[in-house]
Amino acid sequence: MIQEIKSNSICLFNKYGLSSVSMEKIADTIGVKSEKLSQYYETKELLLISIYDDMYEESLFFSIPKNGDITLNHFEDIMIQYGNLQSKYAFFYNEIVFVVRNYPTIAKLHNNASIQRFKEARSLVNYYIETGIFVRESKFLSYSKLIHSLWVIGTFWQSQKQVINCDEYTESKCHFVDMHWNILLPYLTPKGLEEYHQIRVLDVETKNNTLKKEKRKLSYSRVWRKSLN
Repeated sequence: MIQEIKSNSICLFNKYGLSSVSMEKIADTIGVKSEKLSQYYETKELLLISIYDDMYEESLFFSIPKNGDITLNHFEDIMIQYGNLQSKYAFFYNEIVFVVRNYPTIAKLHNNASIQRFKEARSLVNYYIETGIFVRESKFLSYSKLIHSLWVIGTFWQSQKQVINCDEYTESKCHFVDMHWNILLPYLTPKGLEEYHQIRVLDVETKNNTLKKEKRKLSYSRVWRKSLN
């Protein structure tokens, strides 16, 4: 029952917005009375805390490996998975300012999680510097500010799409991973740039292979349908 409540709540929050969905609406969608729902989650904040805990636990599954070489591909994979997480919990990132203003417990949890991510990002940057992928820090170059800038892009990417939403402006519609790379490129050494280009080549090959598979499936489907006739 708990998982059913959370799954339906996430769908409703994503569709209508967090502030527009009441506990009564959630109860109606599940098909139970409000009193029954309150036996599991007495308030909306307790429900959101439980959902946030799930979201945080899922985020732990994509992290930097502790053993072996760490490539730029690891960074891209993490960003892609983070993007998938944002899509699943779109309501949270669309209304993150509303959430932290109105639900102090979640605000504290998210603050602590973000600080921890900053520390992990700093360790990753230090590794990339030591392995010759990133240029070294100087008085004109602050990696701490770079990390914060990347966090801002990642955290508010969902909401900025709603603020700037017009056909003639396309930059706001790209995947935020592309925007991350656009900021990171000037910090890459020649070795880092070579590794980045390898990632892009691999992406193109993967996309081409996917398109080929889709064409084969379509072709097979057409032949199969003709044989039935």
